Order: sequence, then C-alpha cells, then structure tokens
Amino acid sequence: MTRGLLASGNHQIKVMTVATDKHPFEPDKIATDYLEATQIEAIHLDTSLRRLDALSDLVTGDSYNISRFYSIDFDRILIEVLRKSVFDLVIFESLFTAPYLRTVRKYCDGIALLRAHNIEHRIWQHLAKETKPLTKRIYLNWLADKLQEYEINAMHDFDCIAAISEDDKKNFEALGCSVPIQVVPFGLDILELPPASQGPVSHVFHLGAMDWRPNIQGLKWFTSQIWPLVIQSIPNARLCLAGRNFQKDASWLDVPNVKVKGEVENAWDMMTSDGIMIIPLLSGSGMRIKAIEAMAGGRPIVSTSIGMEGIQGINREHFHIADSPETFASCIVELLTNPREAEALGKRSRQLVIDQFENQSLVTKMIHELQESQKF
Repeated sequence: MTRGLLASGNHQIKVMTVATDKHPFEPDKIATDYLEATQIEAIHLDTSLRRLDALSDLVTGDSYNISRFYSIDFDRILIEVLRKSVFDLVIFESLFTAPYLRTVRKYCDGIALLRAHNIEHRIWQHLAKETKPLTKRIYLNWLADKLQEYEINAMHDFDCIAAISEDDKKNFEALGCSVPIQVVPFGLDILELPPASQGPVSHVFHLGAMDWRPNIQGLKWFTSQIWPLVIQSIPNARLCLAGRNFQKDASWLDVPNVKVKGEVENAWDMMTSDGIMIIPLLSGSGMRIKAIEAMAGGRPIVSTSIGMEGIQGINREHFHIADSPETFASCIVELLTNPREAEALGKRSRQLVIDQFENQSLVTKMIHELQESQKF
C-alpha cells in the first residue's frame, strides 16, 4: 500500500508500526529508500497471552483479542506525530489498530480508512466450531462473540473501509455496515516477479506460519485425513512443510514422506519451486497472500474454498478447489500424475495475477475512488 502511494509521486507518507516478538521490526531487511520515504517508526508491544489479562477482560466484557494490541506508549508517540503534521488520510491496517482511532479523531481531521484484512470474528467462529474440548470451545465462542461485537461497532466509526475481497465487502454489508466500502485486493509489483518455475511437478508443499491457529488446524487435517490417501495412490509422493515456529516433534507430523524445512530465508524459493502448493484451511477470512504469491510463481494450487476466498479465478482453470479429504487427495494425485496439466494450470494462474493484482493500479484506483467520493 505505501509503495503504491509513493510510486504515484503525489503523496508524503508516515508509517507507524507495532513491533512484537512474533513480528519484530528489522530495518536492516528493509530497503533504505523505503525507510527514508516512509519515515517509518516502530514501537515495541508485548502481545503475549496473559491469563490474568484474559480473566480481567472476561469479567469486564472487553475483547481480549483487541485489548492486547493497545499500548499507552504507542498512543503517546502517535499524539506527538499528529501534533507535528497534518494528514489528509490515515490508513488503519487491520481491526487491531482500531483502538487508536479515538486519538486520531482528536488530533486529525483527515479521512480515517480501515484496511480490513479479514472479517476477524469469523476466524474465531471457525476455530471454535472445530475445537472438541468443551471448555475451550465455550471460551473460543465467547472470544468470537466479543470480537464480533467490537468489529460491528468499530466499522461504523471509520469514514470508509477498504476490504481485501468482494466476499468480505458483502460480509461487512450483511453485518449492517453503512460507511462506504471499496474492494482493494492484495497487490504485487508485477515487474519484480521472479521467473515462473519450469519443468514438471515433483512434490507437494505447504508454506505458512505455524503460530497461526488456522494453519495448524488445516495441516493437522491434511496430514491425518488427506496425505494418507495420496500415499495410497502414489507411495513415493513427497510433502515439504515450511514456515516459522514449526514444532518438528509434533505427533501429527509422524506420517510417511514428510520433510519439515521450518523457516525459509526466501519464500519465493518455495513459490517458484517445482511443487504443488496446498492450502488446507478450514477457518479464516479475507485473502491469502501466499496463494497469490504462489500463483504469481506459476505454482499449481489445491485448496479448500476458504483458502482461495477473494480470488476471482475459476476452479480447475486457475486452481483446484477441494473441501473433502477424498477430493483434495484426488486433485493432488491428478496433478502429480499429469505434469503437463499441472504446468498449464500454473501458467494460467500466473496470468490471472498479472491481470488482476498489479499493485500500482489497485492503489491508484483506491485513491481515485476516494477523490470521486469527495472524501479526499
């Protein structure tokens, strides 16, 4: 988003970000021109789970999912920034930044836009539904209810919303959202894409952070119910699992022909490999960035419906959609045994990304719509 705004040459940008132990701020890994152009400033926030805080929110009725992301230090520095400069537009990246809206309203007259990455409470509803222990399921349902209540109230407080997918826009409207909503998908700089992978597929892979509950849930389902079916048909089939915070000794990984790579230095190495990407998500919302990146790398994808939400491709023309273990396994076997079709599928998916997800055009369209609505 910021790179798209900067590329237009008409905007001055200030970025404030929360840095956590899970997502640290590492300026040495960011281009110097970006650091300078955005005046980026990071404030560390401890978002680790605390039972006492969770219990306190249980008593007060607050959303613990949200309260974990509020920092007095961040709020203080935000006030200093708003006092020094005048901003026409303030973009809030995700619902978890909404607690700072009150401060922005007090010190800034600019447009407050919520960049919604997901319908957040839906993720927790899915997780609760798939959780078997009764006590844990009851608590997850409570968290989902409180998050839904917060999300519905918060979305009316912004001037407009930039939803990441058409499905999310419809869901916001179904929840009663009355502020203007535009769809701004995740974008890629097409000129910076690496060459697509060449040659036949040789394996199956999954790439995703393993400190995100839906990824853990999805992979447990895949390794227990889908991969054994693939092995029955292709005994030498190989599965590669990559992502940060992988528990290599997890019992559900004790299945044939699985290699756990853990965190990889460059995700594009996976996205342009000779593998079939799987996205076995059973819960979630919004749009999977890794799906678009894999398509950009020319990878054939097998995914659940949830995994490809927000991507307006055609099943079996741009990717395979499978929501049952049998269908999921069948799609993988089909691609492993038909390398020409797998390669053709990857080429079509790459072209879809080039046609629909070019970053500069998406950001330009967003600003144009804001200007047309006389909000900017």
